[in-house]
Amino acid sequence: MTSPLRQFVGLLIVLTTTSSLLAQPLATRPSQEALSLDLDSAVVKRLASVEDFIADKQWDLVASLLRQTQAEKPDKLVSVAPGWYVSVARFCQCQAALLPPAGLTAYRRQADATAKKWFDDAERLPLTDPARQRAAWLRIARQSFASSSADQALARLAEQSFEQGDFATARTYWELLLPASGSLRTAAGLGLLRHPDLSHDTAQVRAHLVLCSLFEGDVDRAHQELLAFRRLHGDATGRLAGRDGVLVELLSELRENRLARTRPEFAMLQFDRRLWDVTLPTPTAALNSGECLPVVAGNTLFVTNGEAVFAFESDTGRPKWSEDSDDPRAAVIHSLADPVSPKLPINGHAWHSLTILNDRLYARLGTSITGKAKQETNSHSELVGLDIASGEGKLVWRVAADEIDRQDPLSDTAPWCFEGSPAADSQRVFVALRRSLPQEQLNVACFDADTARLLWNRKVGITVAATDEAVNSTSHLRLTLAEDSVFLSTDAGAIAALDAQDGAIRWLRTYASENALSSRDRRRDGHAPPTYHDGVLYVAPLDSDLLMAIHAESGLLLWQREWPDPIQFLLGIADGTLIVQGRSLWGVALATGDPAWPHRRVGHDDPEGSSFGRGVLIDHDIWWPNREELIVVSANSGRIKRRLELKASLGLTGGHLAAFGRSLVLSRGGQLTVLGELRSK
Repeated sequence: MTSPLRQFVGLLIVLTTTSSLLAQPLATRPSQEALSLDLDSAVVKRLASVEDFIADKQWDLVASLLRQTQAEKPDKLVSVAPGWYVSVARFCQCQAALLPPAGLTAYRRQADATAKKWFDDAERLPLTDPARQRAAWLRIARQSFASSSADQALARLAEQSFEQGDFATARTYWELLLPASGSLRTAAGLGLLRHPDLSHDTAQVRAHLVLCSLFEGDVDRAHQELLAFRRLHGDATGRLAGRDGVLVELLSELRENRLARTRPEFAMLQFDRRLWDVTLPTPTAALNSGECLPVVAGNTLFVTNGEAVFAFESDTGRPKWSEDSDDPRAAVIHSLADPVSPKLPINGHAWHSLTILNDRLYARLGTSITGKAKQETNSHSELVGLDIASGEGKLVWRVAADEIDRQDPLSDTAPWCFEGSPAADSQRVFVALRRSLPQEQLNVACFDADTARLLWNRKVGITVAATDEAVNSTSHLRLTLAEDSVFLSTDAGAIAALDAQDGAIRWLRTYASENALSSRDRRRDGHAPPTYHDGVLYVAPLDSDLLMAIHAESGLLLWQREWPDPIQFLLGIADGTLIVQGRSLWGVALATGDPAWPHRRVGHDDPEGSSFGRGVLIDHDIWWPNREELIVVSANSGRIKRRLELKASLGLTGGHLAAFGRSLVLSRGGQLTVLGELRSK
């Protein structure tokens, strides 16, 4: 009743783990990691002793130890398999959910009263405050998963996610209410969650999974799920989409209605006309302009060069909210008050990006330094939130990285640097931070979106790479939000999932990093934040040749491949294919990680046939730039559908692409060109 890749998650549990829970003691020593992790040997010993009490059926003691350990050391990490760590809180929840009936009864005698109070309090919250309701339900799911109230909380989270249009997250919460495909009482199962009660209506839950596929627009998957549903629950009745009846009949009718509204195919976009160009001013305090990644909201194109934020009318290129139509400096809506020039050189390629959500624009401004040399004294970064609706770009708030935590004794000697532009939801702004002394440390921080009040600041880990004496480095880590979690690929040997509510690490995966014992500057050039799709996180770290698929809820590794072409960009997913870009363009099968196209790749290694900027997905086509052409490639087959001669026809070279409406932005450093279609008069 799930997608092929989600079915593969359950199959992987069955095929790769065969030994019993008691035969798999917790790892007491981690393998060699590129990131120093927050482990505690005393906690490991205590959790190992729980297994002895389980064997002796001392259920009250088991329940007490699990709850006490979770309360005292929730944020410590436990190794459940090589390279796979989960928080102590999550591990205790997994253990409690795996208890046999007598053990579960003892656990619930201790946990149910508190969990029920939390649920009743959440039910009394006004419907006009969905964020507080969600936080309350998540508290139960995260802290009391095995309680009698958790299934109701999971159902509420799924329903609210569906109503908000987040169908993948809704699917994840509903799946937590279904029996696992295989035994969880295995080594891999120690990190996986399924609610222990099997009394709820599985037909109703599975019907909602089909509904998620329909609303996501995946009618083929919905058809396969519906066939399976008919075999399993052909006579089941229930309520769906506000109607009562036989579930399979309701789903069939909904599928037909969705098919009737399927969007027709549009004619291929042309982008054969040069609409306008602009060259951004060179930053006054930067050693080079770096790469600018513009975004478009409404009829306005926004871009930053790291020192200022610019706004242009997307149709004409004229400065927005200014009468001066000639000078691009008139398009500045916000700039640094006092740009700082670094004293020492910077290794790496600077990237300048923006984040827009609703009427708010967020930017990271300042020197591009994120790894500060020991001898560097001139470094500054800040986050700004701008009102791009009625405020015409007015500054709403500003946060300087070196002012985040003045109580920290290292704040003066080792200030923080912000990484890339933040991720945001309707209430919060999330950003990665780095500091270099006394050791290089990575954190994730969360701010209130309206006031910039710091809500939490959590350590992810400390790298083992040495800080350079005389050379700075730059990086551009960007976060991915999904399933009430914040995902970070550190490009330093680890991928982490943090709870969006309080920043607690939920799970962390490590891998062999090329930077492990050498300079941090071996990260390859690129911009590849994790891509989330349908419950799975796809990651291509810039310090490794690996491409990985990770189950987002648990951290279980589904597959990994050592890719022959060092990946620089993850362009997205279309037609069941992950599109990745290195020197060439590749399609990757979601379920296996194998090349998906008959000819494996598009492009070749010589300069004329290699990538020359980041491509872009538009519907079912990839627009991929090389030095002199834009090549249109079918995401489904890898077939080249069209070539646009950039140099010969438009006098341009390739660059980074971004699409909006029926136009295409091509950026090369601080130069922007907008392409559109020739229109008949």
